Amino acid sequence: MIKQEPNKNIIEKIILLFNKKKYLEALDLSNKTINDYPDSILINNISGVIHTELKNYTLAKNLFIKVINLNPKYNDGYYNLANIYNKLGEEDNAIKNYEKVIYLDKTYYKAYNNLGNIFRKRNLNKKALEYYILTLNINPNYIRGFYNLAGVLQHFILDEKNKYINKFYLYLLENKIIVRPNAIATNVINGLFLNTNLKYNFSLIENNNFPINLNKIIEGLNENKLLLQFMKVCPVPNYYFEKNFVKIRNEILNQIYNLNFEKSYLKFLTALSAQCFLNEYVYSKTDKEIFKINKISERIKKHINVKEINDLEILILSCYNPLYSFDWSKKINPSNKLEEIFILQYKNHNEEKKYAQQIESIAVINDSVSTKVKKQYEENPYPRWTNLGLSIEPKAIKEVIGNINLDLNLKKINFSKNSEILIAGCGTGQHAITTASKYKNTNILALDLSFNSLAYAKRKAKELNFKNIKFIQGDLLDLKKLNKKFDIVESVGVLHHMNDPLIGWKILTECMKDNGLMLIGLYSEKARENISEIRKKIRSLKIKTTRTDIISFRKKILETKNQHWESIKYSPDFYSTSGVRDLLFHVQEHRFTIPKIKKYLKKLNLFFLGFEDTYVIERYKKIHSQPKDFYNLDKWEDFEKSNPRIFSGMYQFWCMKNKS
Repeated sequence: MIKQEPNKNIIEKIILLFNKKKYLEALDLSNKTINDYPDSILINNISGVIHTELKNYTLAKNLFIKVINLNPKYNDGYYNLANIYNKLGEEDNAIKNYEKVIYLDKTYYKAYNNLGNIFRKRNLNKKALEYYILTLNINPNYIRGFYNLAGVLQHFILDEKNKYINKFYLYLLENKIIVRPNAIATNVINGLFLNTNLKYNFSLIENNNFPINLNKIIEGLNENKLLLQFMKVCPVPNYYFEKNFVKIRNEILNQIYNLNFEKSYLKFLTALSAQCFLNEYVYSKTDKEIFKINKISERIKKHINVKEINDLEILILSCYNPLYSFDWSKKINPSNKLEEIFILQYKNHNEEKKYAQQIESIAVINDSVSTKVKKQYEENPYPRWTNLGLSIEPKAIKEVIGNINLDLNLKKINFSKNSEILIAGCGTGQHAITTASKYKNTNILALDLSFNSLAYAKRKAKELNFKNIKFIQGDLLDLKKLNKKFDIVESVGVLHHMNDPLIGWKILTECMKDNGLMLIGLYSEKARENISEIRKKIRSLKIKTTRTDIISFRKKILETKNQHWESIKYSPDFYSTSGVRDLLFHVQEHRFTIPKIKKYLKKLNLFFLGFEDTYVIERYKKIHSQPKDFYNLDKWEDFEKSNPRIFSGMYQFWCMKNKS
């Protein structure tokens, strides 16, 4: 009988070469082995995988078809063939083969995951979600499955009961790098109402007997792991939650003021303290509350050297003001139960103060508008954040850019070995750190006006172990003083806050290398019509940008039945102090239209390469499916007229100096 499979050592040698990414050497050895073992399932399958990596998809397909003909029950063969069909755009054939994989093995989780990807691509988000849940139920440690789940949750709202979803929400909120919590906040809120007892707990707060029910309510909330974690990672963007949190906070304050230190308060109060700190104490407070806060603070100050302070006294005050703002906080030796809040509200603050003193500056800021913008972000660094959606692994620039579908021939562009990237206006670091997670072999320079924002960014970069970002303070207008050119320049949400956006954009253009790429983000006039109206009202009433006035005006919006203002309540930015200030009280704001963008691109001799947001592009593709339409700004202008809120997250697009 003729031996069908080669010696184990040969197979291991091919796999070793493959794992070292020596694909051509691996292919050469596998081809020689196939000559001796033409019907080897393992070698034909490995050869198909190598050809897949080399993008020889037709050759790979033929090899995988041969494999499943040799063994109609060979599951990996069907899976690899499905992957090839997927790459070739033959999605129906891919689906059939993934389904065959599942028929042969119900636990083959990657097949479920890839089916989810196909359905998500087809905008069948509910079906995609079902397959991602199946994937993660089989393998709860499959990180890529969680990334895919997070991706679909950002553009699909699950509004029905689901016995599995809350545990996956909890995992996403506990993990620091898969998704920004506010991107899935609506789904988490729905999950809390549909799949937990939260609605019942909140109903007890609205009852006339609320204070009597306080302990029962707290006990119920303490059992809600998802709620407590949600409160610790982002401002909860929902006024119903806010109203109830404010009532609970007030009643616990009353109890602690009267020296009722109920131990059951500790767990929920820790989460509420984190929530209030993250939303920068945007909840309004009454004169009675302020009186009791001051009295408790005086009590702590008086007793701090002679007796032990109850943890609940410190916690309730930290729900109204950050711990670092109390002059007695430096004398507190926190218990284990308080450590989490002390790190959040005291230790991190001191660390940021230290970093702020270490950050280099380009030059003293002279521009009057830049000075005002700097002052705003020194007072209110924006946004305060905990978790980010980072890439699973960094990739070469060409690979990342190649997946964005730009009007660009990447073969004609050569990036530096260690490419230089500029993030102009990095704020508190979300943009810079996200970019650092995408690209490998890069050096990132992150510039911002605000020392306090940069200090926050630097602390978070250190926490997430990013070492290739240099943070520097300065005005975009002074970038020429660095005498440096960049392969990629990214500036999102910055130019529209300058005195003259065109001048700023011109300076960014001059900082690009030849054939360099640029990502720009600008406010849309149409998408921000409601915000523009509120800003006019603020100006007419001459409301100042003090903390008190911002919170007072926000309260008025919440309580006023104004149909034109209603949509603002759904903005995540409306649920933090820095967010409200950035959204409605910014010292400088320009808004753009697509014709205006076209005009600026022409003046700067820049070419439009395409929009960044995949959700927006997928919506556009339903109307304009021809590839050349993706880069036609006139058609995009017509599309925005029919969908005026489509660019609510800004116009985000790529451009370059010249096409080669």
